[in-house]
Amino acid sequence: MKKLNGFSFKGLFFKHATRFLENVSRPNELRGSHAIAVSGGIDSMMLLWFAHELFLEGKIGPVRALFVHHQTRPGQDDEAKLVFDFCQKRQIPFVKLDAKGLKSVGGNFELEARKQRRSLLLGELKAGELLWLGHHLDDSYEWSLMQKYRSGSPKSSLGIPVRNGPIIRPFLCVSKKQLIHLNNFEKVPFLEDPTNTETRFDRNFLRHEILPLVSKRYPQYLKHYVNHSNYLATILNLTISGRINHNLIHVYDDGAIIQGVQFSPYQVQDLLHSFSDGHRGKTSSQILKMIKAIENGKKGPFHFSGGTEIYFSYKLLMIYQQRMKNYDSSIAEVLKKISINELELLPTLNHKELSRMWENLLKSSDAMLNMPGLLVIIENQSINKTLNTSVYDSLFPEVSRVCSERELRFVPTLKCLETWKRKEEKLPETLKILPLWTLSNLFSSQE
Repeated sequence: MKKLNGFSFKGLFFKHATRFLENVSRPNELRGSHAIAVSGGIDSMMLLWFAHELFLEGKIGPVRALFVHHQTRPGQDDEAKLVFDFCQKRQIPFVKLDAKGLKSVGGNFELEARKQRRSLLLGELKAGELLWLGHHLDDSYEWSLMQKYRSGSPKSSLGIPVRNGPIIRPFLCVSKKQLIHLNNFEKVPFLEDPTNTETRFDRNFLRHEILPLVSKRYPQYLKHYVNHSNYLATILNLTISGRINHNLIHVYDDGAIIQGVQFSPYQVQDLLHSFSDGHRGKTSSQILKMIKAIENGKKGPFHFSGGTEIYFSYKLLMIYQQRMKNYDSSIAEVLKKISINELELLPTLNHKELSRMWENLLKSSDAMLNMPGLLVIIENQSINKTLNTSVYDSLFPEVSRVCSERELRFVPTLKCLETWKRKEEKLPETLKILPLWTLSNLFSSQE
């Protein structure tokens, strides 16, 4: 990361943080208004800057800054002025909230300050407005350590929650070093709270006395903390996005299919191990790289130890043995013998009929040999374009060759069903479709 120039680093940072923000927010929620809790420190100032940049790009709704003055030290006046000046230059609405009765001395100051700050911020929120807090990965790790010494609950040791009602923490996907590195390029103004160095506070003690030793001895500790927390959250059914928990899993003798929008690395790893021959190998980092590649538009096949392979096709993750031979060549042989007249005489299907056929395929014993369930669309060019059909699939190279020679186009069934539903005003109620897995009925056994 250090070798990247400022422009490239900012681009990668925004891509990563924006995707994270979208994954932990509800549909259309980001179009509403956003209140950013700002203290004047680097974390919250970078958060305010980030939110305002997203607003200027039209990715989120209007942004305003909320500053809580604890009334416990003179330095907070300077911090309030810093935030106010920053907001004024960028025409960001600014609100100052005053705490009352806090005393900077005493063992419960941190707790009392946090309670009053939270109460003031939530009390200021407008209907439907999200409250952004600037906690990052280092904060979450420190919190998880403190909770391990205070509570025996696995949930409490996961770290700081990303979502809690209207509260959202978009920076829980980045580290303090990454924020500092970005600020070195962007020069967002900030002031350091002098009390952050006082080790009489638990968090400062961990931050200044313990974590430097941990970091020196175990430089990858944050990465392992994230993986461990995600794994524990999956086990406890506490994943940030319920979409992972709502994945459909289909297991067959020769492989498995995960159907969903997001894929849990641990879910994938368990299924990989089920179909792996012999030594399992170190698959965790490979799976994370694969998921990232899929997010960037790659399909695979991705090769893993133990002779396993994974292929992605529109919301389907297929896990199988590399030696598995699907029905590609057999379907291709039948397809090239079907005449144009026979294709034209095919009956039309409506959405409900195609959906029922897809469900039956998923229940069949040879589903893996037909995945991702390709459909040849016998319609005009406009309809094929609307359905975003293709002429090549890596799992079916022979079928792809025949379709290319015959000027036929195909699409995975799940993609067809969802596109048809989403663009129903542009598509007829029935379509002339050839489900390629139905050609399996024309041959009795695998060659």
